Amino acid sequence: SLVELLALQLCLMDTLDVDDVVPEFTLPASANLVRPPASLPSAAVVKLFVTKAPRSYLMPWVVQKETNITGSGFVIAGELIMTNAHVVEDATVVEVKKQDMPKKYRAHVVCIGHDVDLALVKIADARFWTNPTPLMPVKWGSPDALVELYSEVRAVGYPTGGSTICVSKGVVSRLDAQVYVHPRRKGVASSTLNSPGRLPIIQIDAAINPGNSGGPTFDLANSVIGVASSGMPKAQNVGYIIPAKIALLFLNEYLQTGSWAGISETGVETMMLENDAMREYLKMGERTGVRIVSVAPMGTAREKIKTGDILIEVDGLKVSNENTVPVALSDQKVDLDFCVLVTQRPKGEATTVKVLRDGEEIEEQLVFAPIPPLAKRFDRYDCSPRYLLVGGFVFSVMSLPLFTEFCELRREERRVNVTQTTYHTAVKQWKEKEDEEVVIVLRMLKHSVNLGYNCSTTRVLKRFNREPVLSLLHLDAAVTAALDGPDGKPTVEFLTFGFDDDPEEFDSLVLKAADLRSADAELCKNHRIAQSKRLGDD
Repeated sequence: SLVELLALQLCLMDTLDVDDVVPEFTLPASANLVRPPASLPSAAVVKLFVTKAPRSYLMPWVVQKETNITGSGFVIAGELIMTNAHVVEDATVVEVKKQDMPKKYRAHVVCIGHDVDLALVKIADARFWTNPTPLMPVKWGSPDALVELYSEVRAVGYPTGGSTICVSKGVVSRLDAQVYVHPRRKGVASSTLNSPGRLPIIQIDAAINPGNSGGPTFDLANSVIGVASSGMPKAQNVGYIIPAKIALLFLNEYLQTGSWAGISETGVETMMLENDAMREYLKMGERTGVRIVSVAPMGTAREKIKTGDILIEVDGLKVSNENTVPVALSDQKVDLDFCVLVTQRPKGEATTVKVLRDGEEIEEQLVFAPIPPLAKRFDRYDCSPRYLLVGGFVFSVMSLPLFTEFCELRREERRVNVTQTTYHTAVKQWKEKEDEEVVIVLRMLKHSVNLGYNCSTTRVLKRFNREPVLSLLHLDAAVTAALDGPDGKPTVEFLTFGFDDDPEEFDSLVLKAADLRSADAELCKNHRIAQSKRLGDD
């Protein structure tokens, strides 16, 4: 090595007289000199100060208490700052500070993608970008290649434990496919039909601590190879970063459309085929693959894939009996869930799939896209707290923010029980029509019109006045027609409500129509509720 050659030369010099000729040392042409990397572009890494005020879904007319957090971000082309979605979610105020200046600048979120845990922030004040020197955007790594295992990385950000910028060094430990931590904390479970699918994620052994979130991770060439996302507090040296490929997928869609529609989804439910008898029964021979259990009615796969088909190849890669495909990483291969071939693909690009149907191999081209879930996933993204007050009963829509809020409450703080039955009704089924929702009775505000009823648990509403309920808007229209006739009086004597646990010909909730409008007005006044219903997403 160069060091050894120089040391040998110094030793020889110590043994030679002044008049001796010192031999020249020349490096062989094949010597591999590794130059030290240029200084990190840390000036592009900024600190975010965020004030949050989440909205309540259990009491959908209430905004919860404010909290303050800090996170990291980095400057990208187009005078934008990229950070994590979980840093700026529910933000009421966002401020950004540069490394070398104490001043904070007001910012606002222009795009957020909870499924990829990424967000874009913009600052209107031109002084942020030019004073005292122009801010230079980071350089991205290759968008077409995933990182190499064991390669050295450096995570940069503003973690807890200090106020200045921090750099931690490590190596790429693993490439995996997961539903990211942020959507998992928001209630997205990979085992349900509500999950949009797994995405590639990079595990590193550099520290990713609270406050690091949203900061860049650089390789030795000072190119961004990922965005710091999460750590594992109970494990040592386990951090996760979102690959640059996914960050650029999110960024490019925003630059082209002004928004993020979500990752593309396969829209198929599969069953592993590890059992020899099952594969023999299906006449698979030496083939491997997984069986299609169901297909999303609103997904693109419904046109060309059928229940019972066996998925054997995706983009020329053989699907294993365990639901995986081999993905090349330099000179190595890792087995990842086959859906990553779809979820990491830009919108509009076709995917080639091959299925085995009745002993015949059939190849199809599919352009996958996001699929609307039956239970909406993210507040301020695809859903809002919505409710309808009828005789003191609060009707709402089952969503992941509602279930997550319930799960986060301590047992003694829970005033209503959101049942597993209610949750599974919404996440274990595909959405079949655009306006379809799981309408639930959420709670009851006690009044003389509803005395004698108990509403301590959520229930799924199936019928109103003997007619099926399709959505909260549909229920509101039916209630309005029943209570507000042409003469301002009810058109029926009673309102009846049938739930999923009621027998077909039995409605367990009946209210007298004549007294309901005045009762709801009185309840709104007593509970300081601005209005008796809020039906739109905002």
